[in-house]
Amino acid sequence: MPMAKNQWTIKPQDAGQRLDVFLADKIPDTTRSAIAKKLKAGAGSIDGKKATVHAFLKAGQKVIFEQNMITTVRHEKQIRVAEQIKVKLKDIIIKETPDWIVVNKPAGLLVHPDSQHKDGTLVDLLIAHFPPLGKVGEDLDRPGIIHRLDKDVSGLMVVAKTQNAFDDLKNQFSHHQTQKIYLALVHGAPPKEEGEIRFRIARSASRPRMAARPEGDTGGKVAWSHYRVIKKRKNATLLEVQILSGRSHQIRAHLYALNCPIIGDQLYKPKTKPNLQSDHIMLQSIKLTFKDPATGEPQTFEIKPDPSFDALMKN
Repeated sequence: MPMAKNQWTIKPQDAGQRLDVFLADKIPDTTRSAIAKKLKAGAGSIDGKKATVHAFLKAGQKVIFEQNMITTVRHEKQIRVAEQIKVKLKDIIIKETPDWIVVNKPAGLLVHPDSQHKDGTLVDLLIAHFPPLGKVGEDLDRPGIIHRLDKDVSGLMVVAKTQNAFDDLKNQFSHHQTQKIYLALVHGAPPKEEGEIRFRIARSASRPRMAARPEGDTGGKVAWSHYRVIKKRKNATLLEVQILSGRSHQIRAHLYALNCPIIGDQLYKPKTKPNLQSDHIMLQSIKLTFKDPATGEPQTFEIKPDPSFDALMKN
């Protein structure tokens, strides 16, 4: 597959600029951070020599930037990795259009690479299925990803397949024009049958998790969850939870702060051994609503609760 090469001869007025800044100006549909990652992987050269991200340009130099290089390399890797993942994308697709794809992510599948896991993710499956998705978004490690679910949380997600869809959906999520509803089976019971949780959330100073700040605290970020009791039993409560902001571990941290930690959550778990236990976190994204970026029409998806919710409630 031929690579698309962009070439420039540096003019006097561009001399002194840093290479990544220069390229970000010349290639407006690519972010500076994405360009930097491509340069580090060897996608650029100055006068025939490999270019560094922070190279300062001189008049008369010839700059070449192979824009498709990383996508091509990643696609080949994604095909290999996707073949090794036990989950098959065709089994978890709920709906696919030319602009977006809705999936029912299973528990245990990481959405995108992180510092400890470089592959074996939902992103690998998606790019192997639709290679152009590799260039969508603002981060090469998270192409098409507008929102995410924690690795051990299952349920509905929408992923953008085009840059226009990504920008539109990102705007919908950031302006709270979408609806995300979860089921959570928790230890104990909340103080009311229905209520709001508005504790701000910050990273814990002592543990690798998030912490809900006390009421009135100005630290951390604003977070807002709404819960409603669906069913109760002696030591557990089934809740419907709608998140009105999208913070990391928001539901888990909020319910833990409400003294109702989610059953099976090994990060936000009770201090004493609970009566009910599960081998996986009892949290599932069951309903998702957004507007189709192409038509503006509302799109609503809903899945059945995992059978383990009912099984535990009857336990």
